[in-house]
Amino acid sequence: MQKNFDYEIWQRFRNGDEKAFTYIFDTYHLQLFEYARRFTMNEDIVRDSIQDLFFELANKKEKLSPTDNILFYLLKSLRLRILGNLRKDKNHNIEVKSEIPDEFLLSYAADADDLEKELRLDLLAEAVNRLPARQKETIYLKFYKNLSNAEVAEVMQVNYQSVGNNIQKAIHKLKAVLQSSSDSVILFFHKYLR
Repeated sequence: MQKNFDYEIWQRFRNGDEKAFTYIFDTYHLQLFEYARRFTMNEDIVRDSIQDLFFELANKKEKLSPTDNILFYLLKSLRLRILGNLRKDKNHNIEVKSEIPDEFLLSYAADADDLEKELRLDLLAEAVNRLPARQKETIYLKFYKNLSNAEVAEVMQVNYQSVGNNIQKAIHKLKAVLQSSSDSVILFFHKYLR
């Protein structure tokens, strides 16, 4: 259902519907900001990258490819833009196109009333933040943004097998880290990341 809706909205936007463009911006700009902040805390670079992305989308709408997953399309485009802007920034030194900075961080804001559940999620977020940056980004895109392995591969500009490998390595490392913390955290982790 969402894919059909995304396809329709994207088509309307590509055909010049300003309300569709406004809807896309309003719906996704905060998620894009959150994702970009995982690469850098420099809010100027983050804002500029998002602004440049939407400016380019508006100016080249007729030439854009169709999509049935707007978030995937925007994340992929923003990742390329943010890494390009970080390369240009004198405070960052990124040599490889698909390389990501070490400061890619995940966090979990729990709204739960259950203190034990909150503690488990905090332990999980802490364990995830111990992973290498590429594995953190894979976990984020796969489980936090619900992208398919193929979509994660395309966003990160890696092959499909690398995504599966990153997920398996991350789960193995998380099991090792979380096993020492609490067996209940492992059970919680398995329940939500199967």
